[in-house]
Amino acid sequence: MSTISTTLKIKSYYNSLTKTEKKAADYIVANLNDIIYCSVTELAEKADVGETTVLRLCRKIGFSGFQDFKLALAQESVMMASEEEIEQSIIKKTTSMHLKVLEESRQLLDEEQVGKAVQAILSSQNTLFFGVGSSGLTALEAVNVFTRIGIKCDAKQDSHFQAMSASLLNENDCAVGISVSGSTKDTIHNIEIAKKAGARIICITSNSKSPITKLADIVLLTSSKEGPLEGSSIVSKMAQLSVLDILHSAIINKREDIAQTARKATAKAVTHKMY
Repeated sequence: MSTISTTLKIKSYYNSLTKTEKKAADYIVANLNDIIYCSVTELAEKADVGETTVLRLCRKIGFSGFQDFKLALAQESVMMASEEEIEQSIIKKTTSMHLKVLEESRQLLDEEQVGKAVQAILSSQNTLFFGVGSSGLTALEAVNVFTRIGIKCDAKQDSHFQAMSASLLNENDCAVGISVSGSTKDTIHNIEIAKKAGARIICITSNSKSPITKLADIVLLTSSKEGPLEGSSIVSKMAQLSVLDILHSAIINKREDIAQTARKATAKAVTHKMY
């Protein structure tokens, strides 16, 4: 299927669409290249329609839902761009993308929100990091770096264990949800459990208008966005790790003596495991 065929598919159903569905369809056709990076919430807001209208439109034109529709668009986009991509310097293009994402993330991060996140982690008895897939690996890396400076934290890889751990949190604890899209079902579900248990919620995401930001008390934005075919992209992980590094540095700055003591203790604990 090509982009033209998708556009024609939308147009072939156009006369049978409702007024609001036509409004959504018009926006999609005019912004095909951007749609693959939007959540359903973002698209609905940009098109000035309800989320249910977007979902209904996708089903009317033959897709099972919005994600299925985005996947089709992403596949078409790859087919169109592949020849042009080959002609570009991969090293230059990739490096430029990394620099751009890090700079945009710097601009998106709100200093006040970062300060609140640092204070929330420092004042919590326990901090749990939640994520699945690639973001789950970021959650594990968060535990690695924060444990070394004396922060009591954990991350579970299994979503069922995540849910159980979330249910045991309370108002003295903090939950950090990590999701590029902000719409990952398992992560959203477990953050909902943590919030209901009374924990303070921090989210790290690239979508300001997404289910996870609605749940969060503190929102830390990154610029990196993934299309349906770009899950686990390195650039997205770089943006997430950059946020973690900022929090890590800020926490050390706040309590340097404790952090240094913890660093020495944790380093000593594993020294004998090296040749």
